[in-house]
Amino acid sequence: MQSHHGPYHDADRGSKMRLPLELNPLKFAESRKEEVCQMLRNMSSTMHQRKLMHQSLPNHMRRRAMSYDARRLPRKFRHVHKAQFSKSGVSEKKKRPSRKFRRKPKNLLKEYERRKRTFVWMETHVWHAKRFHMTSRWGYKIPLTPCNKSYRSSYKATTKHCLLYDMSYEGCVEVSGEEPVLREGFRRLCSDRLGLTVTAKAYMAGQRAGYVWLYEDGAYPYNCLGRVRIVWRSSRSIDDEDDAQRRTVWMFAHPSFYRQLVEQLVKVFKLKNALRKTNDTLEDITRNPADIRCPRYRSKSSGVEVVELKDTLNRFHLTGPLSHATIVKTFRLFDPPEQTSPTDRTWFNDFIESTPKGKKILTHQANYWADIKDLTSPGEISPGEVIALIVQDPRLNRPNYRTKALPGVPARYDFTEGVPPETIKPRAIRSYSPLWDGPTRKRITEEMKTTHELNRLRKVETLVPGELCVSDTRLQPLPILLLQTPGSQDAGYKRLGYGAGWDVIVPGGYGLAVWHSLVIWGAKAVGQQELNMIALESGHDRSGVPDTLLGRDEAAHKHQQSLDRYFKRPNNKRVNYTKLAIASPFRCPWSQLVREWNGGSKDDGPEQRPYFVVRDLETLAQLRLALDRKFNIQSIDLSPDALIPVLLTLKTRGNPGDNAIICLPNRSDFRSNKQNRLSSMHGPVYVEPVRKDPHGTERLALRAQHLRTLKRLRNRRIREKKRLQRAKPGVLVRIPKANNRALVEEQLKRMADLWLPATPATVRNQCTRECFGYMTQGGFSLSEGTVNGIGYVTAKGLVKLFKICTKGKLKLLVRGTRTRGYRFATMRIAC
Repeated sequence: MQSHHGPYHDADRGSKMRLPLELNPLKFAESRKEEVCQMLRNMSSTMHQRKLMHQSLPNHMRRRAMSYDARRLPRKFRHVHKAQFSKSGVSEKKKRPSRKFRRKPKNLLKEYERRKRTFVWMETHVWHAKRFHMTSRWGYKIPLTPCNKSYRSSYKATTKHCLLYDMSYEGCVEVSGEEPVLREGFRRLCSDRLGLTVTAKAYMAGQRAGYVWLYEDGAYPYNCLGRVRIVWRSSRSIDDEDDAQRRTVWMFAHPSFYRQLVEQLVKVFKLKNALRKTNDTLEDITRNPADIRCPRYRSKSSGVEVVELKDTLNRFHLTGPLSHATIVKTFRLFDPPEQTSPTDRTWFNDFIESTPKGKKILTHQANYWADIKDLTSPGEISPGEVIALIVQDPRLNRPNYRTKALPGVPARYDFTEGVPPETIKPRAIRSYSPLWDGPTRKRITEEMKTTHELNRLRKVETLVPGELCVSDTRLQPLPILLLQTPGSQDAGYKRLGYGAGWDVIVPGGYGLAVWHSLVIWGAKAVGQQELNMIALESGHDRSGVPDTLLGRDEAAHKHQQSLDRYFKRPNNKRVNYTKLAIASPFRCPWSQLVREWNGGSKDDGPEQRPYFVVRDLETLAQLRLALDRKFNIQSIDLSPDALIPVLLTLKTRGNPGDNAIICLPNRSDFRSNKQNRLSSMHGPVYVEPVRKDPHGTERLALRAQHLRTLKRLRNRRIREKKRLQRAKPGVLVRIPKANNRALVEEQLKRMADLWLPATPATVRNQCTRECFGYMTQGGFSLSEGTVNGIGYVTAKGLVKLFKICTKGKLKLLVRGTRTRGYRFATMRIAC
């Protein structure tokens, strides 16, 4: 290193000095070695440092969250940082396990099993939980509504495409016994005045499935249990000629009355628990431990046996014109191989060997399915048709991406060449299926290969992607039952066939596999809300019938939900229903309404005047004729306790919503309606005057008193704490929390009763127009373009309406719970 040639003035010496002309780098570094080492020792030492390691770094090396995350520091300083924090007593923050670790199958399955203890999960629960809002109802986790918009798309699916819903939560009850004994027992649970009963000839042959209303033993028309879906086993005993008189029927019941149905069957047929010793009480006989999957009840004298098949069958409901094409594409008929090795035997081989006419049965079923698979809509098939099929595993017949299943155009729709005559085939064979056999169902479930196992085998055996491997050809076939659901039969109200579809019944274990196949072939999955919308479009009340157990349970559930939502709002944001003259905004008090129309007083108990919904076909037919002015309503034998189901259609604008009141009109209302029509006005025909709230002042005084009481109790606790603090200076004094729970609950109860009385003073005369019914469900109908609703009216109120409307169509007034305006609506008798 060269230096300056001239002299250099040194201030310390006070004279000039000459620097050397050369500098040796090695000697210079050796002389500075101790100074560099000491500097590094000082930097790495934690003694006599005012800053932590992450605070000592230059700005360009600092990172966010460096104080508690050592990985943000350079590697050579991390051990110093950890040593500093260990001495300071600050615990190291543990990192939350990654999502990949938390969702490992062993941990995930354990978590699923833990969560299943409270509510039963359907086989499609995980699929629904990722895409739907779930709700807990009747002991099950049920999909409520999709996370995306689905109202209009669900309606379009029922009119042009295919709609899919999982109804596996409805439990199945198997009843078997001698035909005369079953006829006598079911006669006590239903009535032939409602139409076809459980033991109707059209059902018992096993060719058709249907819906039947069931009641408690000998209680018709009161104490209705609900509506069940029934299907009989084929009447022709193919596999056992000696047991031809023993019949079997499946009954699919809603979980809200499933237990009551089992108890009524045990009571009617005098059954005992076949799996354990019990007392003679009905509750003890039907009580079973959790480890019994399928409880059995048997009578040694009559030979009747009842088996609970709850949660062992999957039932999927398809609606829409493309539902038939979706099933055709999803299920491909099983073609048995000519020879099967002993290692590849399945339940199908044992079924063919044990059934003498097994191959003949499969041939008849395949030929019939080939004849009808090209139909464009399920409404073209006979109502309630039952078809049994043995199909391939649905996982073998899936497209690579979601595809809409479309029907072909067969020669049957080419009318230029004439219609070929339809050949008659034995119909009893169509519904014969090994699915009825319990051991076969259990074997199918146990021998099913999971999708994970199937994918592992495909990974090893498949040479060409997309081609079937050896394991695919060895999969066991799947028996299914198809139950046709009839659509609209009244062209005057709804176009024919609207709502027609299929119910697909598959054994347990195959629910998710079949569901995936149906969805990938274009079916739109929906929840409870969409199903209620479709019921409103069809004009059928599926969950709000007031005299059934399901209707009462749903009404109580919605009432509690509405009350909670109402009282969560502040006082100035609540609707004051007293001023609107609405006695019960969140539920329909049917007992009080029927009692008041029958001359009863408020002091009478609500159970002294029971009510029921009219389902007698003859009475409903006479009421339809009376609405057309072709029959005298006075000649109809209507019980004073009867509620008549009606379908309402609003004539002007407005959507009253659920729980709207149905009132009798006055003469002035008809004149006002005529003036509105002439002047093209769409407002209400009458506006209810605002009422005074008699409890408003009392609520204010009660609230002020409650606040004063809470403040006084709080001041008392503060004084007590200060007194204890003075007695123990320097010690932190803690006093117990305030025990005001009972006081607050009593205040909430009193305020709720002042806002909405639990028992209204009157229902019939709650407003200036006389109330004689309620609209339980209402909304805009996309198929009709009007606001429609399903409601129920009292018998005496309907008779009085006929006296008011002496000519023309009957009109009544409807008013929503959040408005004071009455609007006219027309009515027709619901089916």
